[in-house]
Amino acid sequence: MMTKAHEPTGNRPVTDLARDPHVELPAPQPSKLQWLRTRFFELAILIWSLPFGVAILSFFQIRRFPVHVRWTLRFWSTGFICAARWIVGVRYTIEGRENVPEHPVIFICNHQSYWESIAFTVLIPHLNIISKAEAMDIPVFGWGLRHAPMIPVHRNRRGSNLRRIVREAQKSLAEGRGILLFPEGTRVKPGQSRTFERSLELLYLKCNAQIVPVAHNAGLCWTEGFATKAAGLVTMRFYPPIAPGMDPKTVAQGIERLLNREKDALAAQAPHRA
Repeated sequence: MMTKAHEPTGNRPVTDLARDPHVELPAPQPSKLQWLRTRFFELAILIWSLPFGVAILSFFQIRRFPVHVRWTLRFWSTGFICAARWIVGVRYTIEGRENVPEHPVIFICNHQSYWESIAFTVLIPHLNIISKAEAMDIPVFGWGLRHAPMIPVHRNRRGSNLRRIVREAQKSLAEGRGILLFPEGTRVKPGQSRTFERSLELLYLKCNAQIVPVAHNAGLCWTEGFATKAAGLVTMRFYPPIAPGMDPKTVAQGIERLLNREKDALAAQAPHRA
């Protein structure tokens, strides 16, 4: 299922683990060269995105085959990840690739940046991402999410969100598409944590599918917005699948402890400079 090649929000507090002496985050100052590399990357992605944007807004409006949209989105995402590597210097390594089954599963991943969202569309073909509805208005990538289609989450519809997420996740799994959930509900910076959303527990209870936890440290390199990106190595770590049929609350709590522990361990590692 894996190849080699958004995010509901709430009002729960974020715990700052960076104050813990065991979690010391690196704070490198961006160089002028890295600032230039980031600006050149942005220009390259703008040029790369133009034909895809035209295709999504024209051809895919007339003949909208979701599988074609997903392959197109994956092709665009591959260009993004390659440009991030060769221009900005953000490389990545995969640990635990053998833990990704051939059949569709539910991936539960911590969320630090939009880099991992894009990387997942490269690594896992035909993935259905549970993403905030606003993300689907982002040019090109968001349009691809909308027409793939992915599962949108609306900020002010918590009850209906949960019911629709479960219903559409069940449908996607039956069609052979995996699911990606960011249970924190929003981006959380390295060294911080946030209580997981209830959607994790409900998906495990209702979907009768394996769960594969995923931890990473992309936020060390891929900062928000137009901030200068840091060259380095992103580690994405896949853990053994969790079988369905156990107590949902116990499983959800165990995954939350696992991901918080592992992402903090990864966050404590300074990125390897290119």
